[in-house]
Amino acid sequence: MDMNAITGRLMRVLRFDASVYREIAADNAAMPQAGVIVTVAVLLGGLANLVNLGVVAYLLFAVIGIVGFFIYAAVATGIAKMLFQGKTDFQEMGRTLGYSYVWYALGALSLVAGPLAWAGSVIAWVAGVIALRESAEFDTVKAVVTVLVSGLVAFFLTGLVTAPLLLMLGLSGSLAR
Repeated sequence: MDMNAITGRLMRVLRFDASVYREIAADNAAMPQAGVIVTVAVLLGGLANLVNLGVVAYLLFAVIGIVGFFIYAAVATGIAKMLFQGKTDFQEMGRTLGYSYVWYALGALSLVAGPLAWAGSVIAWVAGVIALRESAEFDTVKAVVTVLVSGLVAFFLTGLVTAPLLLMLGLSGSLAR
């Protein structure tokens, strides 16, 4: 993995350079890079969970965040293709949205000031709109609709997928007391 290439791309993502998403979309080797970015962003963004809830909750929420990302990318791909005839696939969408996830790392700042974590989420959604627009090759309005609908659907589906795990851990935690 070429860290210089990743760093260069991340700097362009942080400057909202739309052309970087076209480059990432075309780079079939960028999926592992996007996976690392999502993982690091989720781990950094969840540091408040580590401090406030402990290691088990921190790791659990990190897993949920990563699973949620993949569900989000899959739902966004489906909506982009089915509703708006977007020219993308799951791999391409995963690569571009993965890079846009870098903004979720601002969640680490919630240890100092909670509103900064919310700002990171909002900025990540803006970056997601740009990423989705460039990978699906359609206009910004369609990208905004796709991001909003995909986010809501993915949130619901992630809850359904991870609820049994949360329930098991909750029950085992209460039984251990």
